[in-house]
Amino acid sequence: MLQKMFTILAVFTLLFGSWTVGSVKADQCTAAQGQLLIDAGQYEQAIDEFTCAIDAQPGEVEGYRGRIEAKLLLGSYSDAMRDFTLITVLILPEHPDAVSTILAGYSARLAVDPNNIAALSGKSFMHWLDYDYPSAIQTLNQLIQVQPDSIYGNLFLGSSRLLKGVAKTKGVANIERAIELAPNNPDVRFIVADAYTYGLPDPQRAFADATMALNGGLNTPRVHAILASSYLAFGDMVSAAEHIKTHIDLVTTEFVTTNPMDPDTTDTLELVPGRTYTIPVPAIAGETISITTSSSDYWDTILVLLDPNGTPVAGADDDRFYFAELDWVAEETGTYLLQVTFFESVNTGELVVTRD
Repeated sequence: MLQKMFTILAVFTLLFGSWTVGSVKADQCTAAQGQLLIDAGQYEQAIDEFTCAIDAQPGEVEGYRGRIEAKLLLGSYSDAMRDFTLITVLILPEHPDAVSTILAGYSARLAVDPNNIAALSGKSFMHWLDYDYPSAIQTLNQLIQVQPDSIYGNLFLGSSRLLKGVAKTKGVANIERAIELAPNNPDVRFIVADAYTYGLPDPQRAFADATMALNGGLNTPRVHAILASSYLAFGDMVSAAEHIKTHIDLVTTEFVTTNPMDPDTTDTLELVPGRTYTIPVPAIAGETISITTSSSDYWDTILVLLDPNGTPVAGADDDRFYFAELDWVAEETGTYLLQVTFFESVNTGELVVTRD
């Protein structure tokens, strides 16, 4: 199991970059020390400490939990989400109650100090990541009472309201307040774009903020997925396909090619983190290539279709609920390539692909 963890950590280093441990020695660093650094407001040093603790014990959730908290307090929301991805890949398969354990820890801290900004931030973020927006809203409201001008609090309260579809006017006001407080933070723009893609759909607004996030340095899979969604709404299939291809390339460490898929066939594919399937799809000019995807293990798929020259020509994401589907008329005769995986390629399970 430990070797598997180191292997997956290596995969995610390739996907998302490495972390700096600093000069802390592995046998001296602990999550408890990291928490003390957070309490002292030394967030960057805390990240180094938690990173060192993770390197020493990659199967312990507390290191990831603490590093997420420190990154939130620094305003690095995309990086914090990346760390939750590592929890999903490394910890949850062996400890499915890890999120509940983290939340219980936050509840214990808040029972002692109800106004603890770090604990309120960490707890609300865990609820937000777990799609429990009512609980996130409740915790964020408490945070805003303690710190009315919190960038994080306003941003994620607005996001949670829009994603849940409640108090939308207040949610928009929260988001605008966060932008006013940190207009040049690409992480803020990323969360805004996410809210206007998956909460209160506004493709133009989502596109503008996602572009600002990308130009600000967040060249991440989710930012490209948001841009693809905007282009799909604009009817620009080629641009959408290019961003979906980039999303898939960023999350893939292993492309597995299957046998060609003819019409009226179905393939059941075994996915693990980092794996994308490349499916040859023979077609003649004028033929409609119809693809559907489904899974009983995970609810979010993404795909791109490459023409016989390898150019992205069509893509799909969130077409039927969160499953990708595609109907595209072949412009030339030849073998197209369908690349398909789970969104962000962090989940394990069966993916069912059907060509009608």
